[in-house]
Order: sequence, then C-alpha cells, then structure tokens
Amino acid sequence: LNISFPAVSWSFEQMNALPLNAPFPAYKALGNKSAAVTLTQVVGDAVGVSFYDGIVYIPADSNAIYAVNAYNGKLIWVATTANSVMSNPLVIDTPKGPIVIVSVGDAGFSASHGLFAAVTGNFQNVKRGYSYGAVYAFNATDGQLLWVHFDDGNVMPTPAYIDGLIIYGDGSGHIVALNATTGEVVWRTYVGVSAFDSMSSTNYYIFPNGTAIAIMGFTLALPPYGELVAVNVANGHIVWKFTLPKGFTPFNTGMGDVSPAVDQKNGIVVQSTIVNFIKSNHTIGFAVFALNATNGHLLWIEQVGRGYVPPAFKGGVPLIYNGVVYVGSPVTNTIYAINEANGKILWEAKIPNVQGPPEGAGGGRANPVIINGYLIEPAGGYIDVYNATDGMLIKSYYVGGRFGIVNAVVVGNTVFV
Repeated sequence: LNISFPAVSWSFEQMNALPLNAPFPAYKALGNKSAAVTLTQVVGDAVGVSFYDGIVYIPADSNAIYAVNAYNGKLIWVATTANSVMSNPLVIDTPKGPIVIVSVGDAGFSASHGLFAAVTGNFQNVKRGYSYGAVYAFNATDGQLLWVHFDDGNVMPTPAYIDGLIIYGDGSGHIVALNATTGEVVWRTYVGVSAFDSMSSTNYYIFPNGTAIAIMGFTLALPPYGELVAVNVANGHIVWKFTLPKGFTPFNTGMGDVSPAVDQKNGIVVQSTIVNFIKSNHTIGFAVFALNATNGHLLWIEQVGRGYVPPAFKGGVPLIYNGVVYVGSPVTNTIYAINEANGKILWEAKIPNVQGPPEGAGGGRANPVIINGYLIEPAGGYIDVYNATDGMLIKSYYVGGRFGIVNAVVVGNTVFV
C-alpha cells in the first residue's frame, strides 16, 4: 500500500506458538519435507496477513483470526472459527463500519468422499474438506461475530468482494455468492462432477460494458483433471471454462490450488499448474499459461521446467506487473519472470536456502510482491529480495519457521509477513 506508514519492527506470538528456531514437529517420523507442510497446514499460518486502517489481520490454522495493532504488535481482538483460516482476511468498508471476512476449511478428504468415490466410481461424492467449511463476517473493530455461513466442503480459498457479493469456490464443486451484509446465499453454481476448489482464490475481470465475471480454478478427479472457470457475478451463469490443450495434462490438485492473476487493462488471465506426470521417473512439469479474459481462449502456454512433485500446494501464485508475469515454482524451486505477451522467460532465479523436491518441500508458492524495483518472496524460513529487472538476489533475511503460501504485505516503510 502506497500510504504513509513508519518503519516498525515487532513480532506477535499466537496461541500455541512454536519457537521459530525449533525443529519441525514430528520431523523424525515424517521427514523434513512432510513435517514442513504439516506444520504449515495444521498449526502455522498458511497464507499472508491483511492490513486496514492501522490494523493487521492474521489468519491462523489454529482456528483463529487475530487483529493486531500495526504500529506495536499488541493484540486488539481474537476470534475463533470452526476450522483453519487459510484465506487472506478480506476487509470491507460498509456504511455501518468495516467488516472482515474470512473463510475456513481443511485440505483433507473423508473416507466417504475419497475412498468410497474411488471404489464405487461415483465421483459426484468427491469433496475436499473432512471438517467444517464456512465463511465468517466479523466487526473489524472489535471482532464481534456478525454472521456465519456453513458450506459443503472446504472454503480454504480467499473470496472476492464484488458488487456487494462475497464470491468463492468450495470443496464440493460449487461457486457461491453470499450477500455481504447478511451472509445469505444469492446464487450457487455447480461446476461439474468430481470438481473441487482447493486453494484457488477468486479473481475478477470487468468487461467494458460493466459486466463482471469471477474467475477461479478447480481440480477434477476425472479427465480433464482441471479447469479454470468464469461466472457472471450477477447471476452465477458460467461464461466460459478453460481446460489445458493437447500435450498438457494437469496433475493432482494443480489447477484447483493456484489463484489466477488478472490484467484488467490488457484483458489477460494467468495461472500456473503442474502438468505431465511421468510415472517411470516420478517427474512433473511446471506450466504457466495466459488466457483472453473475455472468452477464456488460450493465448500461450509454456512448460518452464521439470522436477519432482512438491507436497501440499502444487503451484505458484502469479503476479502481473508492467507486462511481466512473476511466478515461483515449488517444482523447480525457482522464481521466473515471463513476458506476459508471449510466455517467453525473461529471467529465472533459484530460490536460496530452500531444498526442493524430492528431498524438500520447495519454495515459490506465494505471489511475489514488487516494490521500488525489488521483488519480495518469502520461502522456507527466509524473506528473499531480488532485483525485479534481472532476478539477481539482493539479500535473504532469516526469520525462522517456514513460510507456506505467505505473500509479503508492504505498507509504507514496513513489510508484514
């Protein structure tokens, strides 16, 4: 945020916090790769914070959201939820004061949803999330619960606020629009059999005539195994669907994990996903593609590298800035700068201090942040700063612990993570 804010430094200890320099819990049993992502998904903070009017809102996997004074790190309020908060808090300024929206869920599959579907072939039962999925609205000032809407399957993705609606994809293959004031369902659209949204947050594009479409990714348990979907914000009608072209087959939860980036000016949508798994050597490709936002037609797609399947979140959230796509890959443990117009790589930089698959979890999951010619990307236990022009590493700041899909939030002269 380009606002006046001083350079401050503080840390806030959450409930049941672990020391940042402590080894990952159960690492001897799980190994460093699995122990790292288990920590992030169960007791850590999976995604980044949000800032509004001097308050930092912190989403926590320990079923809580914290509101902390941005100047000194002192707790203002904390509220508990029915499941892990894996969404970036969304703050909306209303006539009655600001409200904060968070969505909750988990990455699991129950036996009835997963194993039963595989055995019986009834993939309509496939749902991601074995516990509660819900969207909460709190008073942003004091944390008072205003409303809660429970859903079918997880609601890990961050919703978007568009035209008075809270819009998101869920673990049961639906796109849902809620009235932001009341939490009541306005419309609910079924994407298709075997579809589920994992962590693909909602983005949007506005046509020249003012029509808005909401865009997000889904994983499919059946072919074609993944798709990007756009719906009309006003009524939930599907405007277009995109599936990867011949020669590119999404794998695992790839397209349902990654949030799309939208270039409103140029009418372009960009997403990344893992593709083309080779069973004989267990390698996977990492692909980035761009679409026409108005109709979902493919502009370009490039497999920028190959490696091994990363654990948990399978891709990198892209950033589009001044005609360049910046995206990390946990597959290759690399940050890429790509020409938005044609998909050609401008530069690539290996992520330091992080072990990539198959031994490690890899880095590069969160969207990079550009500020004053610097690219900031938290990875592993470090905050890395690169030259955004050529990818040269400028400095790595050690913090400890492990960053998952945590993007930096820059407010004035302070970076919050």
